[in-house]
Amino acid sequence: MEIIRSSDNSIIKEIRKLKEKKHRIEKNQFIVEGFRFVMEALQSSFEVPMIFVSESAEGRWHSFNVEGILQKDTKVYWVTESVLKTICSTDTPQGIAAVVNNKAKFIEDKQGVYVLVDRLQDPGNLGTIIRTAHAAGALGVIFTKGTVDVYNEKTLRSTMGSIFNIPVIEDKELTIVRELKEKGFKLVVSSLDTEKNFYEADLKGKVIICVGSEATGASEDIYELSDIKVKIPMPGGAESLNAAIAGAIMIYETVRQNQ
Repeated sequence: MEIIRSSDNSIIKEIRKLKEKKHRIEKNQFIVEGFRFVMEALQSSFEVPMIFVSESAEGRWHSFNVEGILQKDTKVYWVTESVLKTICSTDTPQGIAAVVNNKAKFIEDKQGVYVLVDRLQDPGNLGTIIRTAHAAGALGVIFTKGTVDVYNEKTLRSTMGSIFNIPVIEDKELTIVRELKEKGFKLVVSSLDTEKNFYEADLKGKVIICVGSEATGASEDIYELSDIKVKIPMPGGAESLNAAIAGAIMIYETVRQNQ
């Protein structure tokens, strides 16, 4: 097999650009790392145009039988470990990386819950919320301008593959939220400035659950659009909850009420 040994290779130089957000947006592509994550991508509805495998990972390539699930147009490139490291964001690459073509996502007008993420900054929190929303059968995750990049390596890894199974859509001007409200969705926002117990809220039917910034909560624009402001009870006296935990509590209460 032919092995790419130089990080100055033209293909490698182009792919390396995807480590930067502006190039991911321009190319509409992102990189995933690790055998399980690459396999999730290959078995999803996303296109995987290129895979890069370290020569030292040949045994794992065969044991995972990646070749058996390759998409029709996927090209496989074998590279040295040092070349793979220039593509990957992790300090210790797991032997394989893939380029994934992002795809258009659509908002559905039907019974269910959307999760609105407003200016969240921690990639682990965002990834966990995406994973939770997928597990709960949410219709999608909407994120506002100022939220951490969905397609950076830390966020992607935290989704545990859920990024391929639920629509994740940016809403810079809250246009999507307004459209959903016009279609009957009620926007539920967690707030410290209300006495309404979250568990008393009616979350049946069409609902948007908002998870605000770790530091400042939801923005004023979202508070103005909200239909229901609630407070998650904290009888233990803590000042706040981790954003991903708060999101999970709210998401699964909608599941409970709609069963």
